[in-house]
Amino acid sequence: MSSCTDLLNLNEKLLFKELKKSLPKGAKETRNIIEIRDDILYVWNADTYSILILDIAATREKTNEDVTYQSLHLTDPPIFEVTHLVINELVTQLILWGNLGIVVVELPKRWGKDSAFKGGRNTISCISHHLDGFGSHLATNEIRKARWHPGSINHSHLVVLTSQNTFHLYECLIGETPTLLKTWKVGPTPSISPSKIPSFASLGEVAVDFDFSSPCVQPESDKDVEVDKVKWNQIEWPILVLRGNGDIFIVKGDILKSRSSTPVVLGSLSMYPPAVDNYGIDCCSIMCIQTTPPIVVIADCSGKIYHAILLADDFEDEEKKTWSQYGSTYSLHTPDVALYVYECVEMELGLFFNDDDKKYTCPVHLHKDKDNTSRYFCSHNAGIHVVNLPMISQLEEYRDANEENLDLYLPSLQNQSNSQYLVCTRTKHTVSDDATPILGLGLLQEPCVLISLLYTGVVVNLSIADFNYLPKIEYTKPVNSSSKKVTKESFDVYIKQFLRHESSQPITMLGLRQNLTARESLELLYRATTIFRSQHFVRHDKVREEIVKKVRTLKALKNHQLKELEYLIQMKKELQQNAEKLAERYEDIKDNQEDLAQRAQEVLRLVNLKEPSLSPVERAEAEEMKLIENKVKEFSVRLEQLKKKANKQTLNSVESPNTNGQKKEIVFKEKQVETIKSNLLQIGKDISELVSRTKHLEEEVL
Repeated sequence: MSSCTDLLNLNEKLLFKELKKSLPKGAKETRNIIEIRDDILYVWNADTYSILILDIAATREKTNEDVTYQSLHLTDPPIFEVTHLVINELVTQLILWGNLGIVVVELPKRWGKDSAFKGGRNTISCISHHLDGFGSHLATNEIRKARWHPGSINHSHLVVLTSQNTFHLYECLIGETPTLLKTWKVGPTPSISPSKIPSFASLGEVAVDFDFSSPCVQPESDKDVEVDKVKWNQIEWPILVLRGNGDIFIVKGDILKSRSSTPVVLGSLSMYPPAVDNYGIDCCSIMCIQTTPPIVVIADCSGKIYHAILLADDFEDEEKKTWSQYGSTYSLHTPDVALYVYECVEMELGLFFNDDDKKYTCPVHLHKDKDNTSRYFCSHNAGIHVVNLPMISQLEEYRDANEENLDLYLPSLQNQSNSQYLVCTRTKHTVSDDATPILGLGLLQEPCVLISLLYTGVVVNLSIADFNYLPKIEYTKPVNSSSKKVTKESFDVYIKQFLRHESSQPITMLGLRQNLTARESLELLYRATTIFRSQHFVRHDKVREEIVKKVRTLKALKNHQLKELEYLIQMKKELQQNAEKLAERYEDIKDNQEDLAQRAQEVLRLVNLKEPSLSPVERAEAEEMKLIENKVKEFSVRLEQLKKKANKQTLNSVESPNTNGQKKEIVFKEKQVETIKSNLLQIGKDISELVSRTKHLEEEVL
């Protein structure tokens, strides 16, 4: 049976039941042994030294049924305590790291119906490698942070920060042993000193965290490179390094290009406006949201979080203008960028604390939301917070605005960031020795569900709603106007401004060991009631009034639009009737026009026939016909003459008999006979041709 804190009913799954039995009992600091990628949950089991894998998407469909999980057993399991689990972007490798070591694990292939690892086998062996240089015998060289380099082509480069103010770059190729490519310093090496002499660690000069800033293009030969021709090896990823005293350094240079190239350490960065405590004296975490320009989040152990924008340093300071400090093993150069702090968000670490009480302090861990850059999550020993960043959407609008309307989209600080207390694991009455850390935190997307593992072994999964995010409507064609753009605030944004509150009532998960008295329980109930009455119910009543007003306005507008619709329907009927009448008139006019056109054509034909004068073509044909007629007459006369001559010759031959009583024969030669035949044939052809042409001309004339 799922509850409000367990929407997916994960506590009833066999995986988390076994995981609850294997959790370390003496964990005092918040860690993260959970990560979710592609709806697959990965969690470290310290009891069996294995990685448990569960398809979270399947649990949504089978909330009341158990879902089988897979176990990845390592060939070389870690001998140290694992506190973090990090997966690379391609989901081909993951690292298990703690303060005393790192293990790189090669993930197997996925195939089959549900795209499970190795077709769905329950137990799988995975190749794992220990990284050199860390171990229990080197207690002074502990690991502070390990991250996969985002600029690696095959996502196989790992960057590790140690307590010796040293960075280690490893290349972890699949099927090969990881190799150490380079190391470089970002500060002096801390040394064990007498108790009277403060060490670098006590002064806060030890690097505690780092993150990658937005990528930038390296110029070649001091010339700017065109953006369209930028190559992958010309992109560098600056590294922001945070010290415990609040100083921030930046490491520039392409550390992946060659082993011989040495990164340049710049710092410390100037922070504006300047503060006496340098914005925290006990800083613990840093995170860079890769926007344009980047937003840097800095957290300290007191629960304060500073939001700053990383921009070019335009303030010229002659003392910092040309100096560079060189030591025996590291160097510092003057940076060309600075941090501009625009707000501070203070979180509540635990409940029931008054202004006079000593506040609880603990390290705060920052977690990005990859699908929504306008918010991030914080986990600590007192619970989980979510922080919303309205500045992200304002920077995006300013970036996408036209140059003519840039002034209209300048970021405003009126809509400030706010934090919501989601899960609380500690109160003022909790014993200071009792550890209440968060052991794991992961995000399941679409819709967003927060999955967290508490120190008691209980799994809390909550649906997270973003009250500061509205989806953008992308138009197919941009509308360009020379006039200034007038924007109207939507009703959703208007309502969300009323729902935004300064304090929140978290889900309290105190564990079974803490026995609260009746007074403490009443105080807990009174605080929740006060918060709901002062922060929630009042705002909800105001929202209800605004919605009622909006509904009343919409009803009046609806009635008006219905009347307009009736009027338009009547107008439509009249227009249809007029259109039908016009169509009938058009058909009649068209028929009359066609009849008149035929009559005009017939009149033109008759006029042409009765015209007294002939055209030039007709005259030429008439003259040719006359010539042919004269030739026909001439041939007829010649034919008659030939007939007469032939008759005379026949008569003469009959009247004059031969003396011997025989007829006189006329003998012609062969040539004469052939000549006569050819002449007769030619005369016959000419006569037939003239007769046919005469008939043809007679037909044309008629």
